[in-house]
Amino acid sequence: MASIRDVARTAGVSTATVVRVLNGGATVSADRTERVIRAVKELDYVTNGVAAGLSRGRTGLLGLLVSDIANPFTAQAARGLEDEAVRRNYQVLISSSDFDPGREAQILKSFARRTVDAVALMSTGEAAEGVQRLIRNGIPTVLIDRRPPDVLSVPLVRTDSLSAARDAVRHLIALGHTDLGMISGPPGMATAAQRLAGFRAACAEAGLRVRPECVREGFLGSEGGHRAMLEILDLPVRPTAVFSFNNMLAVGALGALRERGVHLPEDLSMITFDDTDLFPFIDPPLTAIAQPAYEIGSAAGKLLFDELDGIAGPAAGRDVVLPTELRVRRSCAQVTATRAADRIQ
Repeated sequence: MASIRDVARTAGVSTATVVRVLNGGATVSADRTERVIRAVKELDYVTNGVAAGLSRGRTGLLGLLVSDIANPFTAQAARGLEDEAVRRNYQVLISSSDFDPGREAQILKSFARRTVDAVALMSTGEAAEGVQRLIRNGIPTVLIDRRPPDVLSVPLVRTDSLSAARDAVRHLIALGHTDLGMISGPPGMATAAQRLAGFRAACAEAGLRVRPECVREGFLGSEGGHRAMLEILDLPVRPTAVFSFNNMLAVGALGALRERGVHLPEDLSMITFDDTDLFPFIDPPLTAIAQPAYEIGSAAGKLLFDELDGIAGPAAGRDVVLPTELRVRRSCAQVTATRAADRIQ
């Protein structure tokens, strides 16, 4: 590959002149500028974007910290952010905390050393100190999906988890279900708390009592969903319908149902937050709340670039809320009088 020295030698100018031309410097004469451009084309010289950015105080990198890159919602949001970055000739440095607060803190500390120009963050829920460090260092920051406690000074792009969860449970209640269960995430995670609150709100407005043993909290990932569903199936009287906090829990729960020979929706109805491309094609297709994950990531990227460009964005702490959609499929069934009587017996 040609170097900047090769370009300077071919154009008959200094390397400093080449740098000024490549950076759009107006102090270089038209003749020298033309010679540099001709040499760049002749040698097929490719600039080092990071080095050029550093000369302007920029790295050309965005940092994205996520809890679990394997989650389809996270992957789609990352893709939305990355596409926005590519349009601006930026690259995205993606790091996953695997829900480990200590690992999350180390990644944020690295970002704060100016290894990136801006940061998008899906927090485990304990990122207040790390975010404050980013702010002190003048690094634009935006939150995705959830706001950690005590982090009030940066914008958040999200959906309305509480309302969407309430709509999902209302769908089950409209089908005649009066004994409902939920598989939920860690209580300290904002989205888990909000979706559980939506579950309880829908039951309360319908006058339904939620049995404490039917709500399984603190689970993450497919293994967590598998374990939680087994606990529900082992209850002396299991609920007629279950709401899952997210898609990864739902995948594990489906595995537990298959192992126990429990069929959807004949034996149990099930609905989940976070639709995936696979859920319409399983048997039966799974009813799910769909979040616009790609658009969430794209919106977060636009907010970061607005701040980098000095364009006023949302007020400090303001949430940008995007809509969700309830996609009704065949994993939920009407509760008939016969099924209700069989369950009581």
